[in-house]
Order: sequence, then structure tokens, then C-alpha cells
Amino acid sequence: MRRRYQAEIIARSWGKRFLPSGRGQLRKAYEQLHDHRTAPGLTHLLAEGTSTGNGIDIAWYEAGADDADVTVVFIHGYTLAAESFYEQVDYLREHYPRAKSLLVDLRGHGQSTTVPSEECSISSAADDVLAVVRERAPHGRLVIVGHSLGGMVALNLIRRCDAKTYGRIDSALLVSTSMRRFSARGVALVLNSALMHGLYKACNRLPEKMNNIRYEVAQFAAPVLALLAAGFPRMERIQFHAAMLLDTPLDSFVGFFDDLVEHREFAAQERLSGLPGAVVVGGLDIVTPRSQSEVILNHWPQADLEIVEESGHMVILEEPEKVAECLGRLLDNYSDV
Repeated sequence: MRRRYQAEIIARSWGKRFLPSGRGQLRKAYEQLHDHRTAPGLTHLLAEGTSTGNGIDIAWYEAGADDADVTVVFIHGYTLAAESFYEQVDYLREHYPRAKSLLVDLRGHGQSTTVPSEECSISSAADDVLAVVRERAPHGRLVIVGHSLGGMVALNLIRRCDAKTYGRIDSALLVSTSMRRFSARGVALVLNSALMHGLYKACNRLPEKMNNIRYEVAQFAAPVLALLAAGFPRMERIQFHAAMLLDTPLDSFVGFFDDLVEHREFAAQERLSGLPGAVVVGGLDIVTPRSQSEVILNHWPQADLEIVEESGHMVILEEPEKVAECLGRLLDNYSDV
């Protein structure tokens, strides 16, 4: 039944690509992605801007209370953007009005500066997030939230941040991510294949040509990519997901590739041991399957595991309230939010 449903979604989505109306809908979703007035996406922002360091502008967004004692730092996944957390931000605004949400577009994503592929790494992304935290949330308690690649960045940030910042981190929420290399389990194994390495080499050799055809190719590939990462996607969420995929520069696709498949964060265990938190994974996730989350739990016994049975890798969009509720349980430790 599930596969039939997914096949129907693919067929309808692909069919729309051949119609002017369908292509126009995706184009509209793409153009409205960062307008911060249209849902799906971040709306009703408190503030937005950029932090500049090493010639790179890192876009940030704030929602909630300006004078909050607790700041929730959201770190998005590969080929996504801060927009992907809009449901969780809306939830916090409604249920925890005294908390502040601080979201960051990782380098080479969203409205942050596009950088050469060799400057895309998990450690450099973590440094960017830390710089934004120092500027926009210099005081008060911190809750770190990371999805997919963002979970790796969150672990790296927790491991490498200075003692003062680490002392301010009260808890963390890791969603659909891994502590060992992504290619150890799941569909990410495909990323290590000779075919994919050949594709990425072609992208590096012919970047202008590949960028010219990227939008056309992605319009047909995005439904499949979204379904590989999803359990029961809704059509509008597929378009939103596809718009973020289309918005990601080729350098970022290529640049984060090596870290995604090879990076490890086992060294974060020591600092994790001093933090409460939670790990969320979709029961249908084939990108970072449950076994990846269980490895994290083995190294972070204080954390709780939440399995969202009917969701895939994009659980933050598929079952946003489940992720929001897990985050809420962490915030329930604070009487002033």
C-alpha cells in the first residue's frame, strides 16, 4: 500500500513537470522560498541579518522573544535551509513564547554566501554557527537542534566550542543524523559508489554547464529524491523540499559530499555525557536509519530515543509536531518559557 501511494505521488509530480501549470507551481515555490511572508517557510520573524567573517556572510533569522533567557539554535540539513524548521519555530512561538529561535543558513545554503567546494566542511559550518551565536545570543542558555547534516554540525559545535559556550548549552535535539560516517548504513552508501564519484567529478570539471542544466534535471529528479527521504509526503511539502534542493548551489552539493560520507563525531561523546537531550528518527528513514540513532544513544546514554514510525528522513516536514513536542519536553525544564 505504501509503495503504491509513493508511486502515485511520483507519477503525479512528474506529470505536473510536463504541464506549464505544474512547472509554474514549482517555479513559484522556488521564488517565494525566502520571502518570509509566504508559508511554507519562515514567517513573522523578529529579526534577520547576516554575520560576516572571513569574507563570508552567514544569514540568520530570529523569532520569538527578544529578551529570552533560552535560545533554541536550529541547524538545517544538506541541501536544505533554515526555512525547513518553520513548523517547529511556529510551535515554539505558540507554546513557548518566552523562548527565542535562532536559525542559521549554513555556508553555501539558503541566503548565506556561496563558497568554493573546498571550503564546505562540517567544521567550517560549525564555526559559522558559533560566530552567529556569539553575535546574536551572547548570553543565556542554549538548546541546540540539528537535522541530518545539521546534526553532524551540532555534534561538532558541541565538541569544539569554548568552555564558556559549552557551559551555556543545557540540552540538544538531534534529528535524523549520525555520529559515524553517513555512508556506514542506509541509502547514503550509494554516495560512495563509483557512479556517484564520477558524477561529482563531472560537476567539478564542467561546473557552468552542470549549473545550466541543474534546474531542468532537478525538476524531474526532485520527486524521487524527496520520496527517498520521505515516508508519506504531501505534495506541497515535496514542492517546498524541491525548492530548497533547487536553491542549493552546485559547489555546496559537491563540497559537503566528502564530509557527509566520511565524517565521524565520536569524539563528541565526552561533552555529550554532560547534557540531557533527545534523538529523533523516522521509522522509514533509509538515509540515516534507526541503527545510526542507536549508535548515538550508545555514546549518549542521557538522551531519549523517539522513533516516528510513519516518517522518513524528512521527519521535520513529514511529522513536524512530533519533533516539536520532543523539543518542547526539553524546554519544559525551564519555568520561564
